[in-house]
Amino acid sequence: MVNVQFATSVHIILALALMSKETKRLPNSDSLAESIQTNPVVVRRLLSLLNKAGLIKSTRGKNGGVQLKKSPPEITLKDVYLALEIEECVKPHNKPPHKECPVSCSIHGIMSSIAEGYQKTNLKYLESLKLSDLLKKIKA
Repeated sequence: MVNVQFATSVHIILALALMSKETKRLPNSDSLAESIQTNPVVVRRLLSLLNKAGLIKSTRGKNGGVQLKKSPPEITLKDVYLALEIEECVKPHNKPPHKECPVSCSIHGIMSSIAEGYQKTNLKYLESLKLSDLLKKIKA
């Protein structure tokens, strides 16, 4: 199963950045869900994680809604990814080794090293991408 939480969260923060420029009203989970074409409950779950990570803030009440807590140049995609606490897709399995098989006895160490390298490379790339860079790619 493909995890689309990251793509949905990037959509959310891009929409928040654009909406904050274009309108004086703060968007809410319903308007964000409409933009993403998903259920508002999905958006609220992701907003909660982004809020917990300090990337957004929400205001309750009649004029309430959601906004970025940091400016677009201060937010990297690494920040968004880490906020989601997504389980890694490359990791060693937790099965006990079969003592008579050299592959089985070595695979955990091999896969741990691969997973670590994969994670470091991906995070370094995501860190190089700022929200402000992505905003430039949006066609009005």
